[in-house]
Amino acid sequence: MSLRSRSRKMPQVNIDSARLQDAQEKVAKGARQAADRVGPTTRQARKIAAKQMKSARTWSAPRIDQAGQYFEDEVGPRVGAMLHRTADKVEPKGSRGRRGLATILLIAGGAVGAAGAIVTRRNAARSAEEPTSPEHLSAVSENSSTDRAHSNN
Repeated sequence: MSLRSRSRKMPQVNIDSARLQDAQEKVAKGARQAADRVGPTTRQARKIAAKQMKSARTWSAPRIDQAGQYFEDEVGPRVGAMLHRTADKVEPKGSRGRRGLATILLIAGGAVGAAGAIVTRRNAARSAEEPTSPEHLSAVSENSSTDRAHSNN
């Protein structure tokens, strides 16, 4: 707001407090009379509405349950099958072959890795069972050098 509009004087209204109080009393009296007239009707309407709501709920509950059962048994499987058919139509032709090849390669790689792990464990277990005493090691080295000398001749 500009300073000019603030400096303007607000119009003065003279309200006769006696007349205002009289009007408030008349309005309050009218509201009480209306409440007295409408009160019993609203209480009766509330009771009737509650009874009708209970009746409507009693009637609609089995029908809603039946509709849910129909959707589970009939509509759901149909929609699911339709979505599967649509997915088959949308999917490019070569993508399944690539996926199958990738799966086979993955399985083969896993099998080779598992076989390698088994062989490594067996070799580790065998080397742990062999004696490692100094006498045994010198005997092994003598035998291998003797074998090499005999094989070279």
